[in-house]
Amino acid sequence: MKVRTQIAVKTANSGIRVVMLPDILYLKSEGRYTIINLKDNTSLVACKNLGIYEELFKDINFIRVHNSYIVNFQHLNQIIRDSGGQHCVLFNDKMIPISNRKFSKVKEHLHY
Repeated sequence: MKVRTQIAVKTANSGIRVVMLPDILYLKSEGRYTIINLKDNTSLVACKNLGIYEELFKDINFIRVHNSYIVNFQHLNQIIRDSGGQHCVLFNDKMIPISNRKFSKVKEHLHY
């Protein structure tokens, strides 16, 4: 099986853009669209919903941590738990919420 290293993203405003998977920090659901947030602090508005990307990335180091978020675990720095719940903290200090329902899956992915 060939390992995927990039994807073609149909964007809402600029046609098709090729994105290297290691450049993706996280994806966020925005209705029928997905916001793809990149390492260079830019983002793309993709014309597919988050469920499509969840299926596309299911066998690589991306995991759906919340109904609205998929995180590239290559950029995970730590997981914190506090009174507000649990969060993934990325290398750039961006905090992504982890839902209670997904927390056991996240721990399993990390072999915790």
